[in-house]
Amino acid sequence: MKRLLAAVPALLTLVALAPLSCGDDDDSTPKKKTDAGKDSSSGGTGGSGGTGGSAGSTSDAGQDTGTGGSTGGTDSGGASLTQVASFDVTKFELAEGVAIHGGNAYVSLAPLGKILQVTPSGTVTTYATVPPGGTDGYSLGLAFDSQSNLYVTQTKNNPDAGAITAGVFKIPPTIEGGMVSTLFATDAVFNFPNAIALDASENLLVTDSGSGLIAKVTPAGVVSTWKQDVELNGSPQCAGATLPFPIGANGIVFTSSAVYVTNTAKGSIVKVDVDASGNAGAVSTIVKDCKYVGLDGLAIDTDGTLIATQNGYPGQLLRVTTTGTVTVLADAPPLDGPASVAITDNWNGDHAALITNSAFFSTSVDGAVPNPGLLLYGPLP
Repeated sequence: MKRLLAAVPALLTLVALAPLSCGDDDDSTPKKKTDAGKDSSSGGTGGSGGTGGSAGSTSDAGQDTGTGGSTGGTDSGGASLTQVASFDVTKFELAEGVAIHGGNAYVSLAPLGKILQVTPSGTVTTYATVPPGGTDGYSLGLAFDSQSNLYVTQTKNNPDAGAITAGVFKIPPTIEGGMVSTLFATDAVFNFPNAIALDASENLLVTDSGSGLIAKVTPAGVVSTWKQDVELNGSPQCAGATLPFPIGANGIVFTSSAVYVTNTAKGSIVKVDVDASGNAGAVSTIVKDCKYVGLDGLAIDTDGTLIATQNGYPGQLLRVTTTGTVTVLADAPPLDGPASVAITDNWNGDHAALITNSAFFSTSVDGAVPNPGLLLYGPLP
């Protein structure tokens, strides 16, 4: 796996993920939306810096598609995509993780080790930094605990990059724009630590996209394997998937009864049962279809449904029920490689989703204008 991770810098020069050719799926490309609220069914098995700015660019919510023989219904309700903040692709300001805390959004810039604070008015400031990894290591997932500590995952993309260690940084609330240079948690299980969720005891549950597992990090920084399963592993990936390596477990959310995880290379969302003590149980898939290769970030809405991003160019924003019905909320620019998503109950008064545009893939698409930044999709129902 570490040899495979050496190919990760190619993310900056890959062709777009979408549309993907998925060899074993004759109808692998979703139908393009026309009018908002149009429905279409699909097969599959049911049961992932810069200066602030604003733009008036929007995209109507539209196409619905179901998995496992089901058909989703629209929940657009007038929702649209709006640019909250724009970053500079020429400075490698490629947005990845996002977290909401204290009414503001926090965004990681993957190659730069920089964490930005973005206010609802679009003002952008540097909140903290960790050692930048460039193409050798990315700063990805973000999560706050109840004491306002911010956790940041760090990947090691190149096994020969001696200065970089994969793990998790812990940034105290007193950081005031400073740098944290020492990892809070690291372990041999980490190859490509990605997204973070906190359980009921404030242990970190960290997906590792290279190892195909979910790691548990205690509040003292002790690392163990919480769950490892073939459905969390990226291999075998969908035929035709243009990924630098088989990216497995990615976005993650925790509930009292289950953990939900995206698997990027398999186009799936995996459910891991959770017992009363917080231990991992049985694994099942609620969505698994090659047309969803690129699933990335994951959040849970107030109604219990999941909001997922599908990375690529331009990518998609999806609503997924826990029984496997998929609704496409948005699938056009200003989306540009949507990576992570977080739900806010009050962004300028709206219940909405905040999405990072990574712009990893548009840099290699002829005629595309890379648009790294932070988007808002709302209002949500």
